[in-house]
Amino acid sequence: MKLYVMVPHEKVRQAGFTLIELMISMAIGLLLLLGMTMMFTSDAKVSKTLASRTESLGDLYLVSQILQSDLRGSVSDPAPAYPADLQSGGRKPAGTCTSPNNQSVSLPDNYPSSFTELPYWDATSKTLTYQDPDGNTGIIQYQRTENDRIYWLRPDPCVYQFEEIVRGLDPASGMTVIASGTSPKVYTITLKSAFKNEDRDIRTLDLSFKAWARN
Repeated sequence: MKLYVMVPHEKVRQAGFTLIELMISMAIGLLLLLGMTMMFTSDAKVSKTLASRTESLGDLYLVSQILQSDLRGSVSDPAPAYPADLQSGGRKPAGTCTSPNNQSVSLPDNYPSSFTELPYWDATSKTLTYQDPDGNTGIIQYQRTENDRIYWLRPDPCVYQFEEIVRGLDPASGMTVIASGTSPKVYTITLKSAFKNEDRDIRTLDLSFKAWARN
């Protein structure tokens, strides 16, 4: 006769998480996700700010180089036929071009009729007029048709229209010109632009340089 002894099985606890543990884990995960999102957003704002600032500064630098190059090569005494040829709608000829134009230059409103020296800044028409050694007239105008831009009539006998060379300047003081000294006068030109920082606040950028006739 066999005798069987019954041994009670030990209760085995099943592995798992309680509801409270799950809620705590979810809360920690959400906090981590929130932190990563804020970091990404902050980095994106900084990147946009740097891009905006770099673009604005690059535009100012490019325009300053163009203006300095031309203005510093300007003659100080107007050519004998200037400004009569310009006022009558022509351009003092110099050199040749493949397609000489016979069209008139559309001069700015209130443009001065005479000049004692060049370059010459006229605050009324917001123009800076100069002349290259060949007698070609160049005009730089602020706010010709739009109040945040600079326009340029290149000193070239084949050019008869103003070209836009920069936009996005300060609408009130994007280009200021201060003359000092005697003939030839030294002009301090300040260009002002703006960009948005991380908080989307407007911040200004200034770039100044000096120019005067060297011929």
